[in-house]
Amino acid sequence: MPAVTHSDQGWDRVVTWAFRDRRGGPPPTVASALEITVDTEYLGRGLSYRMLEALRATVAQQGHDTLLAPVRPTAKHLHPHVPMAEYIRGRREDGLPSDPWLRVHVKAGGTIEKVAPASMTVSGSLAQWRRWTGLPFDSDGDIEVPRGLVPVRCDTTQDRAVYVEPNVWVRHGARTKQV
Repeated sequence: MPAVTHSDQGWDRVVTWAFRDRRGGPPPTVASALEITVDTEYLGRGLSYRMLEALRATVAQQGHDTLLAPVRPTAKHLHPHVPMAEYIRGRREDGLPSDPWLRVHVKAGGTIEKVAPASMTVSGSLAQWRRWTGLPFDSDGDIEVPRGLVPVRCDTTQDRAVYVEPNVWVRHGARTKQV
């Protein structure tokens, strides 16, 4: 990734930077995670902390001191109409983030940097969205989709629907803190 360490984009931007860097762009100055997924059967076993530690160790082995991640908060889909900036201000009584995945990052030593309002964009025809979601996509406006962090914008006259997912940039040192 370039010296500019985060942008208003997240996931999509990281993929673009990685492709450019791989094809002879400037030498990377930081590393980025894209996704950690733990099967629901294995939740609650500390695997997410172990995955973050493995990522930090790999980043350190590559000679970088920073790991950035465009984090997709795991409970945000329960509040699709709450703006991400407002959502990430939610705290528990102990001061940690209300969102479980953001909490893991903070407990592991990460710092919430900023919202990436356009982290990932998925655009498709209404037929594609119907196939992907099983929803009718037959009216203009915002359509809530299962597990979506924000509604999908539907435009029947253009036969398009667009999902622009916000994420949250979180910064970790290469070997921050073991939990």
